[in-house]
Amino acid sequence: MLVRSSSFSSPKPENPTEEVDNSSENSSDNYYQDYIHYTKFSLVSRRDLFIIAFYKTENLEKFKGNIANADILSPILATLLQYYIPDIENAVLITTPKRAHSEKLGYHFASEICIRASKIINLEFIPDVLIATSKSKFNPNFIQQKSLPEGKRVILFDDIATTYQTIYATLNVLRNNPENYLASAHVPIFVGINNN
Repeated sequence: MLVRSSSFSSPKPENPTEEVDNSSENSSDNYYQDYIHYTKFSLVSRRDLFIIAFYKTENLEKFKGNIANADILSPILATLLQYYIPDIENAVLITTPKRAHSEKLGYHFASEICIRASKIINLEFIPDVLIATSKSKFNPNFIQQKSLPEGKRVILFDDIATTYQTIYATLNVLRNNPENYLASAHVPIFVGINNN
């Protein structure tokens, strides 16, 4: 399904593999942009990780640069979380850390998506669990600044993944902290836009 408008609300599908028609061309608030974005579900296997990704766009910077696009991705994320995570009430949602582009935008796109998704399904979202101590794109360095609640399943979300280095670095910090009890636990990972 191809979508040229970023000003629609995405209805919640009954089945997360069902395509949703968001192309309400007759809507007065609908407008066309110079790039295409669309729903594309995929299961990505990287090393020992399995990642569920669900969106594609031809222009990452423009898509991410419009905070309203969090309203497109958040209901999809909420639906996938409900579908794939049993006992969602016993889970917490976190994101990969803010990076240099968040400073430039004035907001953290991943957090904006999680805030909206967590409200839809009444899931606890903990912002800024990790922070970046370097601005390196390819060798990120993170530290944990907030505790995770004991006994809750941790779900990790990243808005855009290209090399997956941010996800690996985030998981390394979380798993190497004995207070998290995640050394051998499976951490479900969801990615908004798979940039591959």
